[in-house]
Amino acid sequence: MIKIDLSNTLEPLFVNREFTEFIFLSELIDGSSKELHVLISEHPDPLLPNVYNLAFGPLGDDGEIDDQAIISHKNVNIVFSSILFYAYTFLLANEGEPFSMGVDGSNETRAYLYHRMFSYNQHELADVFYIVGVDWYVRLLRNGNDIERDEQGFPYFKPRPEPFDIARKPADMYRYYMFSLNR
Repeated sequence: MIKIDLSNTLEPLFVNREFTEFIFLSELIDGSSKELHVLISEHPDPLLPNVYNLAFGPLGDDGEIDDQAIISHKNVNIVFSSILFYAYTFLLANEGEPFSMGVDGSNETRAYLYHRMFSYNQHELADVFYIVGVDWYVRLLRNGNDIERDEQGFPYFKPRPEPFDIARKPADMYRYYMFSLNR
């Protein structure tokens, strides 16, 4: 189980001025280190305004973050604590804005990992973050089931954010997790 501790994080090697890009090193089980990148970018869906997507992982051959990479971190707790702390830093830097951060469970394994991470740490994170799960939104699009669209190509279907339900079973997990500063 991933245990989040925002007071125990890795020092970034690089942080841009807008707090939207971070680079840090993760120690791996084999004793080597892996450079990980964190990118915070505006979510492209107009139905989720003020949401920023949190992407992280090593760079792939194409120079983009490979969020499907399988990495054997020596301390997965400090890696995910660092990633969430960087997101927290961005939200604090933009405290006057109604921004939320989103994490996409881009496949079943990742969705399950995020579901368990937010469930297990919900009480510890409640002082810092207001956590929301989004139902159906990503699941329908990811599975290739197209939906009705208007003339501009936007879906009629709307995401359904709801307060994160800690009692929800993993078989009924959310596909997109959002969190904002708990004000």
